[in-house]
Amino acid sequence: MINSTIDNRTMINSTIDRVTETTAQSLFKTFTAVGILGECTQILYDLRWMIILAIILILSDLWFGLSASRLQKIEIRKSRAGRRTLNKIVDYICYVLLGAVLGKAIGEPYGMNPIVVSITAMVICYCFEIDSIYGHICEIHGIKKRYSIWRILFKLLTLKFKDVGEAFKDMSEQKNQFKNTKDNEDVL
Repeated sequence: MINSTIDNRTMINSTIDRVTETTAQSLFKTFTAVGILGECTQILYDLRWMIILAIILILSDLWFGLSASRLQKIEIRKSRAGRRTLNKIVDYICYVLLGAVLGKAIGEPYGMNPIVVSITAMVICYCFEIDSIYGHICEIHGIKKRYSIWRILFKLLTLKFKDVGEAFKDMSEQKNQFKNTKDNEDVL
């Protein structure tokens, strides 16, 4: 009888230990997920105006793209235009989160604010949209597009940082050399 009581107590204690351990692990996983989700939500909240600007740029690109297509008498498929627009909006949110995660993973250990990395990713995306809008506006008004946002940024970057300009020139020369060489097997 004493042995069965000891066995029952041992069994009850091991069951309680397993339940407690499982509950603790579950709570840890839940709090971790909530913490990560909370940080992502906070970053999205901090960058809300940049996200609104991105949506405005995307809708402007849609508007001017439709106008340019009408001017050229190109058939407009609303489902494709809507799908691409929604896809861009989702992409921009993904870029913000990717920038934030990169900022948390790489920037924060080096003292960088993760928001700065997200803003940098968004500014790069804005350049794509502004370049597209600029192309559509030039098309609508019959202007041959002469300038690219990327060229302007490249010029500004090379004026500010001479070493970066020299590095880009070297890369350009190497690319041209590679294109002009007929036997490129030994290069790599």
